[in-house]
Amino acid sequence: METNFKPDGYNCVSPYFIVDDPQCFIDFLKTVFDGDVTRCFTKDDGQINHAEVKIMDSIVMLSGTTADYPANSLLLHVYVPDVDKVYEKALRAGCQGLEVPRNKDDDPDKRGMFQDDMGNTWAIGTQKQ
Repeated sequence: METNFKPDGYNCVSPYFIVDDPQCFIDFLKTVFDGDVTRCFTKDDGQINHAEVKIMDSIVMLSGTTADYPANSLLLHVYVPDVDKVYEKALRAGCQGLEVPRNKDDDPDKRGMFQDDMGNTWAIGTQKQ
């Protein structure tokens, strides 16, 4: 029997966040992107060791900080069905708005940008043409 080299439903590339508060970050992904936790492994003390959240067709991986692995911050682009709706959800969740969604000249997408409480920047877009 042949085994797939990756789990079913996973893309080949998954961003990996290391954050100070993993549960807070999971809650953010669920609130803003309607994320669904697919895996969550905890340490003996109950702290999250590794978690995976599915956002539409992609998996976001994350863990909490350690002495060896400090928090990182990333800039990600996410295509969403309704850029205005996601932008507003992000602002209501406490994110800092960086760019209100708009169409730019010669760009078939409507795009916006915000920053979460952990310093990650999220560029969001909806293809319009």
